[in-house]
Amino acid sequence: MLARDFILKTFQKYEVEYLFGNPGTTELPLVDGLVNYPDLKYILSLHEDVCVGMAAGYAQATGKPGVVNLHAAPGLAHGLGNIYNAYRAGVPLIVTAGQQDTRLAIQEPALWGDMVSMAQNYTKWSWEVKNAQELPIVLHRAFKVALTEPMGPVFLSLPSDVLWQEIEAETIPLTIVASNIRGDLEAVQKAASWIRHASNPVFMVGDHLASSQGVNEMVRLAEKIGAPVYVEHQASRLNFPYGHRQYAGRCLPNGPFIKKALSEADVVIFVGVTSQAPLLYFDQPIIQEGTKVIAIDSGEWELGKNMHVDIAVSANPRIAIKEIAELIETQSNDEDKARFESLKEKTLKKKIHSDELRLKELEETRGQFPLSPAEVMYELNKALPENVLVVDESVTSGRYTHSYLELNQPGSLFALKGGGLGYGMPASLGAQLGRPDQRVVNIIGDGSSLYYIQSLWNAAKYQLPVVFVIMNNQSYMILKGGILNIKGESAKHNVFPGMDLNEPPVDFVNVAKGFGIDSVRIERSEELQPAFEKAFQEKKPILLDVVIDSTVKVYLQ
Repeated sequence: MLARDFILKTFQKYEVEYLFGNPGTTELPLVDGLVNYPDLKYILSLHEDVCVGMAAGYAQATGKPGVVNLHAAPGLAHGLGNIYNAYRAGVPLIVTAGQQDTRLAIQEPALWGDMVSMAQNYTKWSWEVKNAQELPIVLHRAFKVALTEPMGPVFLSLPSDVLWQEIEAETIPLTIVASNIRGDLEAVQKAASWIRHASNPVFMVGDHLASSQGVNEMVRLAEKIGAPVYVEHQASRLNFPYGHRQYAGRCLPNGPFIKKALSEADVVIFVGVTSQAPLLYFDQPIIQEGTKVIAIDSGEWELGKNMHVDIAVSANPRIAIKEIAELIETQSNDEDKARFESLKEKTLKKKIHSDELRLKELEETRGQFPLSPAEVMYELNKALPENVLVVDESVTSGRYTHSYLELNQPGSLFALKGGGLGYGMPASLGAQLGRPDQRVVNIIGDGSSLYYIQSLWNAAKYQLPVVFVIMNNQSYMILKGGILNIKGESAKHNVFPGMDLNEPPVDFVNVAKGFGIDSVRIERSEELQPAFEKAFQEKKPILLDVVIDSTVKVYLQ
């Protein structure tokens, strides 16, 4: 058979449902072959980075690898933004790209480039296929590597002449590397003892907890000892229920905030944390001197990466947390249990206080014009369907998104991890494709949405009923806040070069109409609830352009 058919047959055998792509001349052999594989659906996007973002959202929603086909070196360059985001979030992707004919490469034709070098910094493995006989090993390795913890993207360059070569071979059955790995018994026992005897333990949980299916085990342990649970900054998954009484909040990505959150702890327990560095340089240790530190993660790289860790447990976080909870349960005496109850009472008092501050903020801004992000998220939370999936790229509105939305089910949240804007819209479409029985909501800033606003075309073409909530402050507000934070000259003059999106303002209603989906502009409080209710009643894509307060603030403090 032709090499291109071997690739497509292997995709079928590895249970690939969709091929996300934007075709070009070097991909014609592969795309031409799709007519013989009707179960393998080609999802067309209008930009290569939309393809990658959709594939990543699909992978996050299903646990299966997203498979992408890009167009030569320029197409790979276009897709690198969301390859980077997927790499940082540990999303399994098989990224392929057509390459110029190997016999022509020496002449450096248009579209040719060293794509292996281009991709290798943000993939787990990168390879150019030299001949068709490599394909069984190459494809098997690509899927195996992408799906092995810590998961991530791989890249394959497919020269067009290789795709036309003949091959007689069988697909290698896919190897799945078991990840239910227990930690060192002595380390686990010591960690359990330290947590059991701690007077003020604090948990910080991250994405490797959720990816190990360990959220419910974490809830059980937290409830057992009464400790507060913070979520790492820039988390891409729901790592602890937002409505839980011991949820202390999602960290802001700055050193002072993280240091303050952990300042009273005598034992800090990091579980599956992958966002260890603050967004900006911080010259102080985030852990107080004398505080004991426990870290649990599925890979050695994150353990003690940026600081000393007293007990480092390399294990599946779900299994390690389950074993620690069982040890504490069997070994706790009456004195321990009394301390746990006292700690829980203290944790709940802090939670009540933070809730009061949040409600005070809401009441102070309710009904204002333009709308406050707090009121928008409060009203959205009331309207959300029970089985909702939120894809978040709200940036400066993120503090409100993660404070007011009561998302409690594991797998009900995906968010931007790498920081490269333009992930949310495509990822929400891929997530909706992967979970057709759930309703997907994409909360996104106006600046972020404009990176790949053509994603709306995909929503219309494939009838993906995503609700796009545009938090529209007509600016790159995160940068204005940054200027304010550094006491910049432009802040003194209220002039922010390159940060305004208002002359002219973007007409999102007509932009959405041009791409074939309905849209509503929301400017006042009384318009929020009816618009949200209508959006969720109708099973079709819709864009809600929500005009919010454009007052410049320091958002990351």
